[in-house]
Amino acid sequence: MDTFSWMLLLVASGVLVGGLVYTYQVGKRQKVQGEYDTPVGEKVAAHPYVRNPIFIAYIVFVALLLGYIAYVAFQT
Repeated sequence: MDTFSWMLLLVASGVLVGGLVYTYQVGKRQKVQGEYDTPVGEKVAAHPYVRNPIFIAYIVFVALLLGYIAYVAFQT
């Protein structure tokens, strides 16, 4: 991989990590406030991070990113 690809990889990884940390902090802040518009379902309350679509999107993105990196690494 050339230098430009590595720089893009580092920038994308930084954005991903920064977004994940920010999302986690916002989620913890909202949990501490304790004010909800509607009651939360029993299954969601038991697994708040697994049922969060933002975290699922991050996991899917990381899986696709790693798959693409592996594909490019084996093609060159």
